[in-house]
Amino acid sequence: MVRISDLSPNWEALAFDLYQKNEEKETVNVDDVTSDSETDSTEEIDAHALITTLYSDQRKTKSEEGKGVKNKQEYALLVNDLEKQFVKKKMKNYEKAITVEAKHKRQTQQEMNELQRDMKYQVDEGKADTESKIAMKKDAIQSSDESIQLYEDEQKSLQEKLQKLNKKQQDLAMK
Repeated sequence: MVRISDLSPNWEALAFDLYQKNEEKETVNVDDVTSDSETDSTEEIDAHALITTLYSDQRKTKSEEGKGVKNKQEYALLVNDLEKQFVKKKMKNYEKAITVEAKHKRQTQQEMNELQRDMKYQVDEGKADTESKIAMKKDAIQSSDESIQLYEDEQKSLQEKLQKLNKKQQDLAMK
């Protein structure tokens, strides 16, 4: 509830922006990895995510007792639900990132296999160049494996957080 005192009787409009503070620091920017998916790449998760904007003007503002007033438990449940939605969205982004990285790994593996097949028919000078390309492909595959493992670890962490939020919701509902 917000109370404003000493407001001019001639006020016309009032607006409040509600933000959710994100206290977690991501180690990986999943949005960059999933930029080719159907999600809007211009959407950014910054330190304060806008939840909604509330508008009011003098003509529409009437005071009714009890209407729209929520108790502490209802607000706690609402915040818990918002956190769960945020965690689910991040989990979905990590799943997309894993899919993209796995596809990249498969493609790199195929390119490496083709280089190895072609190397049989090359002279020594060409073989050296091909071997360096194969080494680069192996490094790229290893990097993809590390990224996938990191994403999976983050997903496990988020899954644990989601379980804790579900338990918290149950505890709040019992109060």
